[in-house]
Amino acid sequence: MSHTRAPLVSSTGSCSGTPASHPALSSSQISPNTTAFSPTPFHPHPPSDSLEDPISLGIRRHQDDDVENSSTQLTPQRIKHLKTYAKKLCKDLSIEEKAVFNFIDTGDLFSMLVDIKATFVKYNASNKASELQALQETLTSKDFEIGLSSRLLACILSPNITAYVTDTQHHIMEFIANHLDIFKIPATVLNDNELRSTLGKIVTRLLADLHSHLKSHLTVSIVKQTCIIEVGKAVACSSPGMEVDASHWARLAFLCCCLHLFLIGVGDHKIAPLSTCFTPRLIPMLKSDMHTKVERNLGINISEIERWAVSADNMDESVTDTLVMGDGSSSAPTGDESGPGADFDWSRLGDNTDDLQGDANSIADAGPNLDADTLSNDGDDLDPSDSGFRLDG
Repeated sequence: MSHTRAPLVSSTGSCSGTPASHPALSSSQISPNTTAFSPTPFHPHPPSDSLEDPISLGIRRHQDDDVENSSTQLTPQRIKHLKTYAKKLCKDLSIEEKAVFNFIDTGDLFSMLVDIKATFVKYNASNKASELQALQETLTSKDFEIGLSSRLLACILSPNITAYVTDTQHHIMEFIANHLDIFKIPATVLNDNELRSTLGKIVTRLLADLHSHLKSHLTVSIVKQTCIIEVGKAVACSSPGMEVDASHWARLAFLCCCLHLFLIGVGDHKIAPLSTCFTPRLIPMLKSDMHTKVERNLGINISEIERWAVSADNMDESVTDTLVMGDGSSSAPTGDESGPGADFDWSRLGDNTDDLQGDANSIADAGPNLDADTLSNDGDDLDPSDSGFRLDG
């Protein structure tokens, strides 16, 4: 099979070896109304797997780093204006310019924000430390202790505080936490562990002082047989601004009764003679071992006195216990009265202060302190024969 070769086209528009089939056109032969034709460019279609690519793919963004940071970087002109304003502000506030100028010279807004935050944190820490130091000084001040002591005394004499020694500090601390306005204590004190511990120690020490102070007054009242109202007046004098009423007298009378039993149990006759501490009103509260001690040391028959007191009370209500009420007068029966107690020497229970040595402070210091063991007896109250003072040993 033969192939025919295409004729070559010469530059004159004719094929090599053959005449031109179409003569070339000159520019004068082209009509002016003829529209020029331009070939349509060829755009190849992308493969189907590239359709998922974002439109911006392949587009290069030219961005200068200086332009990017220009929004957060202060210009020299802006820094100059800020320093002018800062100078006037420092003058009005009477502060140094250097620190403010150094802050402006930072030049970068983000760096300046970090600087502000760090300064604020440091200020808060310093301010908190100063506040805690001021509260610490307030708690240890004399004026605060005087005011707190007065309010603690009111708590001790309040019938709402049933515990006199055992758990008293715990109960009062709870009361303080619920009534900060009464004790004039800022809430920050209880929120800080160190300040709360300091307050607890102060309360414990003041309670011990108040217990000793009350014991001193009550011991003198027992020995000298003074009225409980006088004790209330003496207590009120030591706590300016405190008003003593019947509820306080009842509380003092209860504490006085407890102190009677305590002094009988410990048997320290140099502080208060047994004949002074014992009174017929205490008979229902005496355990068997205390019965035996009183009868043996005073040479009396408590059962006989109790029977006589009941019969005499039924006949005449004028029989009173002067040792408990302490009004200074004696209404005890005499030997002229008839009854089971007619032969009893009531003078044994009369006023006997010869053994009282020193003033009220020496009395309180000489005797043992009231403690939880002697008042609560840790469950020994269930034993009718044991008072907890180990009188049988």
